[in-house]
Amino acid sequence: MDNRILDIHTHRQPPYPQGIISVEPEAFNPVAGQYYSVGIHPWETLQGVPPELYRQLDIAAKSPHTLAIGECGVDIVKGGPMFRQLQAFKHHFELSERLRKPMVIHCVKAYDVILGLKRDLQPTQPWIIHGFRGKPAAARMLVEARIGVSFGEKFNPESVRAVPDELIFAETDESPLPIEEIISAISECAGHDLTPAISANTSHLFHSAFTL
Repeated sequence: MDNRILDIHTHRQPPYPQGIISVEPEAFNPVAGQYYSVGIHPWETLQGVPPELYRQLDIAAKSPHTLAIGECGVDIVKGGPMFRQLQAFKHHFELSERLRKPMVIHCVKAYDVILGLKRDLQPTQPWIIHGFRGKPAAARMLVEARIGVSFGEKFNPESVRAVPDELIFAETDESPLPIEEIISAISECAGHDLTPAISANTSHLFHSAFTL
């Protein structure tokens, strides 16, 4: 098992063995030895999601290269009408549950919506909020709901301290910085090296999926 994946969400090009590359279904063209997450971004719900895109998502999600479903989510600022965003989110949720793969969630000004969905849907698979930049109060609510929190290049230092080691993750997203540098910055805020915790958390999250 490769337990050294440290970057849970990135848009870099393969090969990038220490990261999980996030792609849209129509761009899914897996490379040997590379892991991915596949999802329909909430920005793509403005005009509705074509059935063909859902079909492509369903196929890509089943791939052994796909470790997670997403990024999907709710974006109050740039997403489509709420009913379309929720329709897309629930499709991803059903895939996550059926395939037993965690969800990577994009959330902008919608933590109350995500928390409500978590309460109502009662998922058996882990949920991770990616690129968290919110305030400590929001971080604490996510922690209370047992939702993982992933930090990237930009983050609130107080929020890092609000997340326990067992729920913390790291990512590059679209940042050019090395993931090690991002983890170093997060660790400085936490007061201790988070590399072992982040490595262990990612390994545990995907413990049954490392098969390539």
